Amino acid sequence: MTIAPAKPSVAVVLPPNTGAFDRAAGHPYQPYRTALLEPDEVRGFSTLRPWRAILDTLRCWSLILGAWTAVAFWPHLGVILFAMVIVGTQYYGLYILGHDGMHRRLFARRSTNDLFNDLLMLGPIGAITRINNRNHLGHHRHLSTEHDPDRHRHVTDNKDTRPKYLAFLSGLASVYPAVKNVFIGGDGQAEAPRRGRNYSQRDLVILAGWQAMLIGGLTWAIGWWAFPVLWLIPCYLFTYLADLIRSFAEHSHPEPDDLADTHRLITFDSNPIERVFLAPLNMNYHAVHHLWPSIPYYNLPAADRLIRSRPHSVVVPLAAFTAYDTMRAKLGARTSAMLMIVRKP
Repeated sequence: MTIAPAKPSVAVVLPPNTGAFDRAAGHPYQPYRTALLEPDEVRGFSTLRPWRAILDTLRCWSLILGAWTAVAFWPHLGVILFAMVIVGTQYYGLYILGHDGMHRRLFARRSTNDLFNDLLMLGPIGAITRINNRNHLGHHRHLSTEHDPDRHRHVTDNKDTRPKYLAFLSGLASVYPAVKNVFIGGDGQAEAPRRGRNYSQRDLVILAGWQAMLIGGLTWAIGWWAFPVLWLIPCYLFTYLADLIRSFAEHSHPEPDDLADTHRLITFDSNPIERVFLAPLNMNYHAVHHLWPSIPYYNLPAADRLIRSRPHSVVVPLAAFTAYDTMRAKLGARTSAMLMIVRKP
């Protein structure tokens, strides 16, 4: 059975940069940064409002705690399944907040940003800002090149057969590359000091404390099965797998990878279902995020609206599938799409 989304998605794709593309430098998008927003506009959009991050963090954790509480009082199958969805999707929201934290865009003070991020966003899944952001910043520096540590997510040549595609959708094919990039280091991290990947005593206390609270608290309040069913499985399905699909959709095209490398920045005007399961907290505005990583998540829609209004851009219908649509087509769903083509400045 196919399910049509409530509202068609709109894909915003930066076009191929027909100028010189230095793959070694890995910066094919610089012309758009200077043409679409003025420096003072970027500074304005980059203004931090920490209270937004605090409120969104409280909202996500409140819903997660509410779901656990509901299961503790009414441990019926329907309640458990609903709670799994709530826990997974709301933790994905926290993970996206953690993404802003890895860019140090939650609080102006780095130490406050990292502590808040590690305590409330990344710590529950065993991650630490100082360690995990090396992989992500390498992705930003080397997007569209062989040195991108997340390239295995974006390319199509490792998904060109049914077994490979199913392995990607299951998440199994991405486990080893992800672990290797974070803890061993990939090409995009060659310049990073290896000692920076070591855990400090502070990190270990945060990680051990979270696992003790999650395993002990859920087991005591609900039962031995609560930790895997109400934490591990939801995080895997609705955070890890959802993020794989989102990352593929926002950096990929149904064309050879050497062509896609010239225009891997895509934004989607996602419908409400996608905003819950694939693009919480404005993560669908990914082209703007890649062009100006200093812009926090709550300012991305305004920045996106402004660049669409600029004379360098024009919105036109697209008959072919784009990235989300490629994923939908293979999963048996239908949608329509549009492209915002940004003319070469």
